[in-house]
Amino acid sequence: MISRLIAVLALALGLVTGMAQSRYTVHGAVTDHTGAGVPGMAVALQTVDGAAVTQDLSGATGEFTLRGVVAGKYQLVVPAGRGFAAQRLPLQVAGTITTLKITLALEQVSETVVVANEAPLSLDASDNKDTVAMTGDSLQRLPVFDQDFVGALTPFLDPGSISAGGVSIVVDGVEMKGSTVSPSAIAEVKVNTDPYSAEFSRPGRGRINIITKPGSPEYHGTLNFIARDSVFNATNYFAPVRPPEQRRIYEGDVTGPIGRGGHTTFLISGDRKEDDTAVAVHAFGLQGLIAANVQAPARDTQITGRVSHDFSPAHRVSVGYNFEYGTRQNSLVGGLVLAEAGVNTDSREDDLILNDRMIFSPSLFNQLQITFEKDEDVSRSVTDAPALQVQAAFIGGGAQADVHRTENTVHINEVVSWTHKQHYVRFGANIPQISRRALDDHSNRLGTFGFNTLGDYASATPYVFTQQQGVGRGLYWINEIGGFVQDAIQMRKDLQVTVGVRYQWQTYINSVNNFAPRVSAAYSVKARTVVRAGAGVFYDRTGGDFPGTFKVHNGVVLRSFQVLNPGYPSALPTGETTNGLPTSVVRMDPRAHTPYSVQYSVAVERQMLPDLMLTVGYRGITGISNFRSRDANAPLGPNYTTRPDPSLAFVQQVESGGRLRSNALDVSLRGKLGRWFAGQAQYTLARVYNNTSGINFYPQDQYLPNNEWGMADYDRLHRFNLLGNVNPEHWITLGVSATLYTGAPYTETAGSDLYGTGLGNARPAGVGRNTLQGGGTADVDLLWDHDFRLTKAKGEHAKILNLGVSGFNVLNHANFTNYVGSVGSPLFGQATAALPGRQMQFGVRYQF
Repeated sequence: MISRLIAVLALALGLVTGMAQSRYTVHGAVTDHTGAGVPGMAVALQTVDGAAVTQDLSGATGEFTLRGVVAGKYQLVVPAGRGFAAQRLPLQVAGTITTLKITLALEQVSETVVVANEAPLSLDASDNKDTVAMTGDSLQRLPVFDQDFVGALTPFLDPGSISAGGVSIVVDGVEMKGSTVSPSAIAEVKVNTDPYSAEFSRPGRGRINIITKPGSPEYHGTLNFIARDSVFNATNYFAPVRPPEQRRIYEGDVTGPIGRGGHTTFLISGDRKEDDTAVAVHAFGLQGLIAANVQAPARDTQITGRVSHDFSPAHRVSVGYNFEYGTRQNSLVGGLVLAEAGVNTDSREDDLILNDRMIFSPSLFNQLQITFEKDEDVSRSVTDAPALQVQAAFIGGGAQADVHRTENTVHINEVVSWTHKQHYVRFGANIPQISRRALDDHSNRLGTFGFNTLGDYASATPYVFTQQQGVGRGLYWINEIGGFVQDAIQMRKDLQVTVGVRYQWQTYINSVNNFAPRVSAAYSVKARTVVRAGAGVFYDRTGGDFPGTFKVHNGVVLRSFQVLNPGYPSALPTGETTNGLPTSVVRMDPRAHTPYSVQYSVAVERQMLPDLMLTVGYRGITGISNFRSRDANAPLGPNYTTRPDPSLAFVQQVESGGRLRSNALDVSLRGKLGRWFAGQAQYTLARVYNNTSGINFYPQDQYLPNNEWGMADYDRLHRFNLLGNVNPEHWITLGVSATLYTGAPYTETAGSDLYGTGLGNARPAGVGRNTLQGGGTADVDLLWDHDFRLTKAKGEHAKILNLGVSGFNVLNHANFTNYVGSVGSPLFGQATAALPGRQMQFGVRYQF
């Protein structure tokens, strides 16, 4: 590893020189018969006599690059492996080649006679046909809001498969916080590829895999300008008037060679977003309805650079740097939250990414990536005043949310791949983070008053007051370590079995036996039909920055006080102070261990037409030991006035006692339907039940936490998602995105603190959790765009000007959110927010 780091540093310092001018580059892709890229295949360039010249390994999208090739006649050789037959092609090199395509046939195809258009489907575990995969170019042809490619595919995820820490974003094989490049530098985005891979911590429907563009041996680039203006938009359902809004995005990427010989390439991408938008407040105060528009401007900047160099045909090193900076004003405002309770935020991220790839032989290669990440996040309250929270009426006063966080993290990922006869073995070490963090928590210094009803606020009778005191500074480490081994075995020509096991460990959880076995199988019933089945164990994380909460909320670094039935505006009687009050603390249950889920599925894939795949499958999830919180010092019944330990107040104890059960039927259609439609659609019929909504969820009765079984917050019986193009590759072409969901549940609450905890989450007698039903979601987005060719050149050498117009929520359907469940609220049963109405987006793109 030391020698590799030296090589990386040499590149970073510019000690790489160009090669001879007479050498050329051969760039292409390895695909299967469906056109899907095949990763991990050795591509060797040989002389006509069989002497080795150079080699490369196909990347995540099948791409490969052979550099330093002199003019002449050669042969390209791809050895047999991963169920594909060997391929040998003649090649004439007279200059740089950028569009070479090698199509592999399955091994069984080379030994049997197959009817045309009935080539057997791939049995590879990563070639499941219910994968949602979109190239960067195809996403440019879809109505994507703000070029948010990740957000465009997020609806295809399963909320039950997402980690407590949020969606797992895997960039070039390594888990990151974001894409690390601007949208035009993304080559492909996938959801649900290889669902039971032991390489990743989350299942296929809980992660998004992003492949970034490699450097190019020729100069290419994309420049985008996107704009929106409220003049063309509909008014939000809850906005009193249509506010003035503008949004501008400047984005692009440039790639090309450095020096001579094609051994060194660069990629630079950038993104600047300027949002001058507004949010709608819909709340209820003493004077009645509060309806207002509040300006919430935001600015985001991202700049990424990467240099790659081939030290030899078998050794490639790249160094990249990513910078992100964003500011937001009046964050959190909207719905019940008034403008005075807003928060202004600043965030910055710097990443240094080192990547080293070694090919030891056509069947053995190694890839190492090390990322150094530095983050800083600052939040400041707009108003310096005590916070006021009137249940289901309004949230006002000051936000009391002044916090400063810093993070210095190292991510390490090393994977070895080895092909031998019927085996394709991958193993490696994953260290998602070794992170040193600092937290300065100055939140809630002036205190927060909680009122059960608007009437209580009018009579100045809050039910709870909380406040924090102390230095609030904590230094701590968050470490995660993982490793895996996996073997894809071609048992027979019609059967492939993949077995693997993953291990992962994290700080702050007393659990070390976190071994997660996983297995999947694919069986070819006929040439056009494959049955897939799989099962696996997936361990979760604490989510967010909860270790920081444990560090500072220990009763010493921060002392938190809770006063029930306080006075107002002064919580304590005249002359009294908080010195004698017991403090609240946050702690981990010593019996807690890492939550995990057991996931299992079976699906049938059928090739309906040459370019159209239908998949029907069942998925099940059993969640075990899920996180929840409980006040371990809650007042005892029947009066709920006395805490068992008078030396402590509220004790948030994080426990792993939650459960989850999910059953789903998926129907997916992917490919082309004649000349009229190309894309993918997915329908899901599902039911999800659990007894916790996450690490900050509390039961109504702290001593009966298991009595919370009910529909999950994200349960929706019907889900339908569609992405595609109507009449593709013609003048009148429409990109289409459609989302149709039934409503999610929400909970009816009593509007009073019946259990004396200060949580205010008690329900009326006999009412369960999540028994009320919210409204559904219906959204249809459209894009019309057209390419104007500026030169006669075609393919990668073309210069294109693209003009596009997108419409989001073109039907202007009111999609309501944030329903009020408190029976004491004048807004009971009503929504307090809505997704945006119809919006228009205009784009100009130049490609060269």
